[in-house]
Amino acid sequence: MKKIIKYIFLAVLLPALAASCENAAFLDQVPYSKTSPENFYRTEADMKMALVSCYEIINGHKIPGYSFVQRGSYGLGLIYMMNAPADDIVSVSSSSDEGLEMFWCNYTESTRCIRDAWKVLYAGVARCNIILHYIDNVDMADDAKVQYKAEARFMRAFFYYHLAWLFGGVPLVTSYDSDGQEPRSPLEDVYGFILGDLEYAWRNSAPEGVLQTSSAGKYTAAAYVARICNYLAACRRSGTGASLVAEQPLNDFSFVDADAMTEMALEACRDVVEHSQYVLIDDYANLFRETTKAQQYRECMLLAENPLSGSEGYWPNSFYLPTPVNSGIDSPNVYGGRNVPTPRAFYMYHPEDPRRDHNFTGRLSDGKKKVMVDGYTYWDPAPPVTTVKIAVDASGNPVPDSEEGVATVEIPHPLYDNLRTQTYLPISGMQLCAGKFRLCSFDELQHTWQQHAVSYPLMRLADVYLMYAESLYFSGDEPGARVWLDKVLERAVKDRELFEEIREYYRRDDFVEELLESRERELIFEFSRKYDLIRFNMIDEKIMSLDEDRCVEREGIVDDKYLVYQTDGYLHMSIPVMRQNWSYHKIWLPISEEQRGVNKNLVQNAGWGL
Repeated sequence: MKKIIKYIFLAVLLPALAASCENAAFLDQVPYSKTSPENFYRTEADMKMALVSCYEIINGHKIPGYSFVQRGSYGLGLIYMMNAPADDIVSVSSSSDEGLEMFWCNYTESTRCIRDAWKVLYAGVARCNIILHYIDNVDMADDAKVQYKAEARFMRAFFYYHLAWLFGGVPLVTSYDSDGQEPRSPLEDVYGFILGDLEYAWRNSAPEGVLQTSSAGKYTAAAYVARICNYLAACRRSGTGASLVAEQPLNDFSFVDADAMTEMALEACRDVVEHSQYVLIDDYANLFRETTKAQQYRECMLLAENPLSGSEGYWPNSFYLPTPVNSGIDSPNVYGGRNVPTPRAFYMYHPEDPRRDHNFTGRLSDGKKKVMVDGYTYWDPAPPVTTVKIAVDASGNPVPDSEEGVATVEIPHPLYDNLRTQTYLPISGMQLCAGKFRLCSFDELQHTWQQHAVSYPLMRLADVYLMYAESLYFSGDEPGARVWLDKVLERAVKDRELFEEIREYYRRDDFVEELLESRERELIFEFSRKYDLIRFNMIDEKIMSLDEDRCVEREGIVDDKYLVYQTDGYLHMSIPVMRQNWSYHKIWLPISEEQRGVNKNLVQNAGWGL
């Protein structure tokens, strides 16, 4: 990996040096600083700086030799790559931006976010390897060294888990002295390495990380052990990727002992739920606001953190976050808009499950109401009730906008029923938004109106409860599994009578179907649905079953005679494009030509050949 980093610097510096070598007197000057890796890592403070740099990669927007690589980090690109393609979120068909290829399923080895993710994640691996290389020579207590090693190994596993989920078998770079020419390792070796790092962190970390609330401790590592084990067990049981193994043997899950993985997930989840300091916070919405970090820390074991303030803060563009759309810079001065939920995801919720009307909203520009949270101003989408005129024929049936009817009728818009249902008519131009993350008025923070400071959850206790339910079920304890599904629902629905009604509404004869729906309702837009579909080998079926003609306005709530059909599809969604471009081999991303040019030992994934 050291050689890879040198390549990065050389690619940037050599042209400049070649152009100016005739004026090379500067080469004879004594540098003001002689800091190098060999003489920098001497104290615990140095190690803490190095550890901070590992976490910085999660949302990183620059690495040596490259600027603006946030298209490969959670600053932007991983939001797309970990969420899409799936059956709960698409893009608006009118949008155009790098990364939306993930929604449209037309991504290739040249897609920038794919190329950048490889660089960003391996930069994270390199930073962890540097800590592990130098720490034994640092002047600090032995027990502190163990904590730093545990956390560095956790972070290395974190980066490798993303690489493995995205690309399959990848090169294992395990030392600071790598030459950058490692070939891709098979999944068996990659996951053995990941679980080795995670288990070391789980067994050796303190409950709280070195950086306290901002870093991973013992129970964070345990939760990721459970995530990886449940993923592997499901892939093995479901035959994920089996049809691609003949062409690319590296990505073969046949090595997995599914029962052993379930047992390890069970142990890890039990440790978290019985011993950790984490709790389900009372208000689900406060997990997804810019200014409620203190509450996030109570439930979230790891966040992709953005600073609320600071002279050197970097804040991502709010276009890319699943947040209610605001089409202008008028109050509340925040906006989103790239992400659109699918109708099937909307209708997966009971109408009185409050998570639905938090996660699915209208546009702020169509109406809003002020909400104060801990002294900060937020705005909930609350479109006003207006009326619209539609043309009807002699029988009172609507006719297309392009045709004149014999009369017009006025109908209320939007239509709310007594269950607070948000229902929009397609003729209004209103759009259903992925509104899970909420931004406060920008003038109360330091970023601009085009940016956000949301720290979004990467692992939280509700997910552990759902993973615990999964591992209990596959170990033969379905009644015990349902207890943990109920705990997640109980936080959302506090009225006992209503809870009983909704629990029965969500009940499925097939527990796995119920589990995956429970995960989707709680974790929607939090980087889980895509990989739930992949690991249970359902992604083909779910993508191809999406119906672009089925919209919120048509699901038995609005009388059909009040519907006017748009000629370009309801909600302007990109579902037809996604279905047309999807192919099963795309469960693995392609290895870019750029990387295969640097490292000739890399081989391509199945289906991506010329």
